[in-house]
Amino acid sequence: MYLNKYWNGICKGDEKSLEELFREINSSLCYYAYYMTEDHEISEEIVQDVFIKIWQDRDKIKINGSLKSYLYKATRNQSINHLIRKKTKKYSVNITFPENNWHTIQDTFDSKDYIIEKIEAKETENRIKEIIDTLPEQCRRVFLLSRFDEKSNAEIAFHLKISVNTVKTHIYKALELIKKGL
Repeated sequence: MYLNKYWNGICKGDEKSLEELFREINSSLCYYAYYMTEDHEISEEIVQDVFIKIWQDRDKIKINGSLKSYLYKATRNQSINHLIRKKTKKYSVNITFPENNWHTIQDTFDSKDYIIEKIEAKETENRIKEIIDTLPEQCRRVFLLSRFDEKSNAEIAFHLKISVNTVKTHIYKALELIKKGL
């Protein structure tokens, strides 16, 4: 609860409160992200992204529990999203083109990064849509509200008339199924 003192300042647009919070918990969050990603640089980027999103969405974010718990949860979600993107990228590239064709494409086009990104993005998007479509109905509704409508767990629980813990369970289940499917 000791970190909650920074939240009021952040909500009012006080950059100093954000900086102090960052200095206070940055290393712990980076370590937590590193535990999942096993990459120091990526871990730092993930934590920076979490703080950027907090700053940008400070007027929309509702923190019911402790700020520390919220930050760890946000870091976990960003880390999982990174792992899903990373795994999807490897999967879609390896499935789309055999190794020998891959080198030909890279040698042929000057804008190879753009082509690769476009192929990967489309493959990933299609695969994730397929997986989401196969989720159980309630799980799919909760996940879509959470990730695409950016509703908080409390808002989803209220809207669907279920408990916040049930919402968390559905989101966790959806992420696990997506991770497995990718």
